[in-house]
Order: sequence, then C-alpha cells, then structure tokens
Amino acid sequence: MQPYKMPEAGIVNSPETYQQMLAHLATQDTIAIDTESNSLHAYHERVCLIQLSSQERDFLLDPFAFKDLSELGKLFARSDIQKIFHAGDYDVACLKRDFDFTFHNIFDTMIAATALAEPNLGFAALIEKYFGFVLDKKYQRANWGERPLKPEMLRYAQYDSHFLIPLRGVLLPQLEESGRLQLVLEEGDGMARLVKPSEPHREDIWRVKGAQDLSSDALSLLGALNHLRETIASKRDVPPFKVFSDRALIEIAQTQPHYIQELGLLPSLPERHVRRYGSLLMQAIQDWRENPQKVSSRRNHRLSDAEMKRRDALSNWRKQAGLKEGLPSNAIISRELMDRLAHLEFSNKAELEEAMRYFPYRYERYGDAIFQVLERTKE
Repeated sequence: MQPYKMPEAGIVNSPETYQQMLAHLATQDTIAIDTESNSLHAYHERVCLIQLSSQERDFLLDPFAFKDLSELGKLFARSDIQKIFHAGDYDVACLKRDFDFTFHNIFDTMIAATALAEPNLGFAALIEKYFGFVLDKKYQRANWGERPLKPEMLRYAQYDSHFLIPLRGVLLPQLEESGRLQLVLEEGDGMARLVKPSEPHREDIWRVKGAQDLSSDALSLLGALNHLRETIASKRDVPPFKVFSDRALIEIAQTQPHYIQELGLLPSLPERHVRRYGSLLMQAIQDWRENPQKVSSRRNHRLSDAEMKRRDALSNWRKQAGLKEGLPSNAIISRELMDRLAHLEFSNKAELEEAMRYFPYRYERYGDAIFQVLERTKE
C-alpha cells in the first residue's frame, strides 16, 4: 500500500497565522475539529492542541501561544458552519472548560456510524474501512503538553481532523438513504447544548478505588494519605496515579504501619517510592494517629426504586425498538437522554415534550411509545 500523502498542515502559533486561519475557516460550510489533551501527564488537564480542517487545508493550533481564542469561539458558535467531530462529547466538554466556547450545528461521525449500525465505531477502523488507510495510534498517550512537539506527533494529530470531512462525505449519503440523518443531526444538537464543561480535578477520597470497602478508621487514614498524594501531585504537576496507585493507598490504610520498613513489604508500593516518599507517608500516618479526622459520607447517587423502574423500562423499550428498526439501542435514544427521562415523573405528554425539547424529532417519532412505557411503570 502506498503511503498516504497528506498536505502540510498550517502551524498556528502567532497572531498572523491565527488570523489567516480564521479568514479561511470563516468561508467554509464545514469545519472538522479534534483536540489533544494532557490528562495522563498533568495534575490539571488542559487542551494542548486543536486540530482544524476544511475541505482544502489542515491547521494545528497551539493554544499555549494565545491568551484569547474568542474569535475562534465565534466560528464554533455559528449555526451556518457545521462542526464535525468523532466521539466529540469529550472534545466539546474540554473546549467549553478551557475556553468557554459554545457550539451550534455539530455532526458527529461516531454517532453517524452508530445510526448506520457500523460493526466498529472506532475512528481508525472507519478510516481503514472507507479509505484503506491504517492510522498509527503510537502517540495516543503522548504528552501533548510538552514543547516543542515532535514533527511526527504533529503529523499524527493532523490525521485526526484531516479525515473527518471525507468520512462525513461517505456516511452522509447512507444516512439520507436510510432516513436516519435527522437522528444524527438532532443528537449533534443535543451534544452542543447539553454537554457540560469538564470539571477541573479536585481532591475526593471517594474516587480512590476500593474506598467504599474500608472500615471507618482505615477510611480516615485513607483521607490523610490521599491528601498527601494530592499535595505531591499538585506540586509536581502530574496526575495523582503517577505518585501512588490507588491500590497502594488502600493497602497502607488497611495495614496502618508503625515503621517505614513495613512499607517495603506492601506489594503495591515499589521500593523507589518507599525511598522517595517513605518519610512523608510515615509522618502522615503519625499525624493521623494523633488527630484522626472523620470522613464525610459519600453523596448518595443511587437511583430511587421508582427511577430504577423507569430506567429499566426505558432500557428494555429502546432495545426492542432498536431491534425492530435495525439500530443500536443508543441510536433510538442516548443513555444520557434515557437517564434524564427516568429521573423525572411525567403527568402528561406536554411535560414529556418539554423534557425532550432539544430532541423534537425523537419526540415526534417515539414520544407516544415513551409516554406509554413510563405510564406502565406507575401500575
């Protein structure tokens, strides 16, 4: 197979290149968008690269080079320009968090592939299927916050927006022929409106895997140990898991060692961590023994029995509807919409219509069936 010849991307890292990019994109009716972040390498995740493509050109924008990207935000907010993503809810949430962007008119190629019952929804699999090109995912876990970025990393990033408009081009006729285009467009509108900005990282003992299984005193010690880990991670600007694993914190909280040598016996704590952090860990344990703190109860996110009944009923209904129409169940209604409807109790169809106001096509198509399903849960 011949190597795919991709045009050279425009590197956007100056006021001049930024304005040139904006002038070009403002004339387009479609813009493909992807992002790279540093969640595996920094305490507070941030968007480190924004890839943008038109039919003719690719751009790689370095957000670190700019204090203000509001002009780009104006393009994203335009309803006459369609923004194309693949599995874009994460990108949209990060862009909203970091830059306070708003979006209108989103087309998501993964949602499109879902509506077409593609057997593999991954971007690389779809590109290989429709274009015969194998994407190298070598830099999927790379540190995109480093500067300068290697040329091969920039090339890798370019592919992720470069193929989005062509991919939309091959999926769109299939959606039109199958009558499923409106489902996809409506889901994209829902993504634009309802996806919330990603929350910045915050200290939370209940995010430590296994915390819910600890005794009260072990949980109290875990709080002190987790605070130490968060403090170290923040100072080093790394994710907490790169300081100690959750398993290590749980084992220390359970064994509550009195001597630093005991730390070296824990299978989840490498010797290098004992050498580097052993004294800090033992000091945290000693401080806890002298002044143990009670841990606040975990906020209860458990669904009520009524909510669970509604959710199960909706889940069964959308599965059957999907089988009938030859669609995956999440193409009928998304899990997010299903959960939102299960959370509420409707007295009449008008209330259901209001709850589905951002999904008018789905309401028109499935509203009666959904209302009947929910009514039966009251029996």
